[in-house]
Amino acid sequence: MLRLEMRPDNMPARRRRKTTRRRAKPMVKVLPALEAYMVANVATQNLMGGTPFEVILGDLNTTAGSGPLGQLMGPQPGVLTLKELVTGEYNYLQLPGPAGSMSPTAGSQAYVPMSSSVRTSTGSALDIISQNFQNNVGNIIVGTALTTAGFRIANKVLRKPKTKFNKMLRDVGLGTTVQL
Repeated sequence: MLRLEMRPDNMPARRRRKTTRRRAKPMVKVLPALEAYMVANVATQNLMGGTPFEVILGDLNTTAGSGPLGQLMGPQPGVLTLKELVTGEYNYLQLPGPAGSMSPTAGSQAYVPMSSSVRTSTGSALDIISQNFQNNVGNIIVGTALTTAGFRIANKVLRKPKTKFNKMLRDVGLGTTVQL
């Protein structure tokens, strides 16, 4: 039996307590983070000549460190690093022969032996980035478009396996922290 409550016309409507909004816990989504890194990699390879790790961590010490990532801590000839962007001084390769020296990103695709002489010079890092942008704008557009399209296709194709993997993460107890 349905019960209707009658109110007089002059009585105000009941005020309901406002429920507090609960904030969702921060979650790390792996595939969007990987896509962001890949797009950043396209940009830094074409503009600064190295991976995002080389651009951020490179040239923090005057000599290369030891260990598997030790090369990232020393001078990065051929890579324009964050420190070099801030200071305005950059390392470049001194090549033997009539060529003289190279732009910081000109030799990024080639293997640079550690015996290469590294010279420090003052100059505008923004000029180097703008020149690299003019030279590589096509690579940046195509690389970014293909990376984004590839991740969109992968998300569609891997929808069922991703769902199963995320369910497994929830069962283990990591579902509120990490998601594929």
